[in-house]
Amino acid sequence: MPDDTAKRPVAALSTRLASLDTAPPATTLAFIWRYVRTGLSLQLAMMAVIMIAGTSIETAQTYVLGALVNELAGTTSQAFAAGIDAVVWFVLFCVAWLLGYVLNHIYSLASLRMQLVMRVRVQDDLFAYLLDHAPRYFLDQASGSLVTRIRQAAVSSGAIVEFLWGNISRFGVMLGVTGYLIWKQVPQLAPGFALFLVVLTAVSWVMAQRMRIYSKAMAKASSELSARLVDSISNWDIVRSFAHTLYERRTFAPFSATEFDAVLKMRLVATAMRVSSHVVSVGFLAWFSWTAFVATRAGDMTVGTFTMIVSFSLLLAGHVRTLGDYFFAYFEHYGIVGEALGVLLTPHEIVDPRDAQPLNVSGGAISIQNLSFAYHDGTPVFEHFALTINPGERIGLVGASGSGKSTLVRLLRRQFLLSEGSIAIDGQDIAHVAWDSLHEAIAEVPQSPGMFHRSVRDNIRYSRPDAGDAEVETAAKLAHCHDFVLARSRGYDSVVGEKGMKLSGGERQRVAIARAFLKNAPILILDEATSSLDSEAEHLIQDGLLKLMEGRTVIAIAHRLSTIMHLDRIVVLDQGRIAEQGAHAELLARNGIYARLWNRQAGGFL
Repeated sequence: MPDDTAKRPVAALSTRLASLDTAPPATTLAFIWRYVRTGLSLQLAMMAVIMIAGTSIETAQTYVLGALVNELAGTTSQAFAAGIDAVVWFVLFCVAWLLGYVLNHIYSLASLRMQLVMRVRVQDDLFAYLLDHAPRYFLDQASGSLVTRIRQAAVSSGAIVEFLWGNISRFGVMLGVTGYLIWKQVPQLAPGFALFLVVLTAVSWVMAQRMRIYSKAMAKASSELSARLVDSISNWDIVRSFAHTLYERRTFAPFSATEFDAVLKMRLVATAMRVSSHVVSVGFLAWFSWTAFVATRAGDMTVGTFTMIVSFSLLLAGHVRTLGDYFFAYFEHYGIVGEALGVLLTPHEIVDPRDAQPLNVSGGAISIQNLSFAYHDGTPVFEHFALTINPGERIGLVGASGSGKSTLVRLLRRQFLLSEGSIAIDGQDIAHVAWDSLHEAIAEVPQSPGMFHRSVRDNIRYSRPDAGDAEVETAAKLAHCHDFVLARSRGYDSVVGEKGMKLSGGERQRVAIARAFLKNAPILILDEATSSLDSEAEHLIQDGLLKLMEGRTVIAIAHRLSTIMHLDRIVVLDQGRIAEQGAHAELLARNGIYARLWNRQAGGFL
């Protein structure tokens, strides 16, 4: 476990978007500016002071070097302060050399901290925003690509700030100091220097626009490749069971090829930018140095001034060359952040009203009135559907696949928006209550229970993170999973594997039942809660489920009708409508759909 020292900075830096009035902007620079102005402004101001001082001293070394050369050569010039001994100039040159080096390293450490701070904040905010999406969003996205996008966007956001604040600003300060010294010391070269700045800026701007376009394509191709990788790896058991290793490699190849083409195009444009800016800078600087050389030979310029100008030229050439590499990295990060925001910051489909209040469950009565709902593709499920469930009533939902059982449960949990009608719990329309409070009031045991790649204890405790170990074990005993947990080498600390793969289907379902016991919610949903259990295990937990149902409103979906025959009422759905309802014996006596389903069962299954 991480110690408290590691936890403190994370707790101090993390911010949840749920507490903000507005969602973050989806454009790259606006998104990054939000962090700059809401927590990094002071730190960036301090970094600017360090960067300006370090870059100015580094650039001014050329002036000191020129003065030193003049003193050694015994020449004087109005370009440099006269009367200062060469030893003093040498000491100043060494001091500037050392101080510039130290300040640049201090800046690097400050920049590293800034990028780590921003990484934590962006990661936390995007993760929070992602989790607030409606289920339909996750059905349309690959989970692996979402994880990749969050991680990459967090890293790239800090890198973009460093490029704009560090590399570009440092280059600007260097050009400013250089231009000032040229204007003061050799004003006849100032117009040429100004022309160089204009041409270099124009070339960089044109090439940058092309890089921005290609960077988005590269980021998209990279995300799609990552998603494909995760999809194959997370389903390794299916790949192996069908002996489809070669098939996966063949189907993966087009994604690799697409990324290859996108990266190559980006690299070619970046190379063109580097070459063009380098040609411009070398051409100008060669002319600049040649002009100084000619003037020095003619006696119109001192050797020290010539040394200063050549030093300026070498310094500028080096920065222009490295700036091309920085530009490539910048647009790579720019494309990553832009592509990630375009996917992650899709507007939420389901949001709480501004005046939403927590759901207050007193008895657990559920009223569904005039409900109409169709899937996203237009397929209708319910039309003017109505159902009332009394407080503490236990009902079973029965019907063929596609009759609307699971969809009704999802609508109860507000996972989809209604086309018409309302669902109320104890008189409170669930569309107007806080979404989290609705889920807190409902415990569900699904047919295919989800498991985290964590310990058994953590998976059970997930429904109530503040529960003690004794409470966790009590819930496990009620769900009849205590014995098989203790049989493992690490007991409740045993990690269940990705998606719970280290557990059998029945064991996963019993852990999910234990989780529902621990949650102790007033409304209970059982969606084929015993479907993965053998007859003996099912018999063991039936009494536990009956205890779990006591005092709660229960909705149980079942194909094995014997598991719901004891419930207060059974509702038979047929193509999104209530075909019949009543107690088990009553429905059998009616000799309708339910009776036919019961008579068709073999071994208790439909």
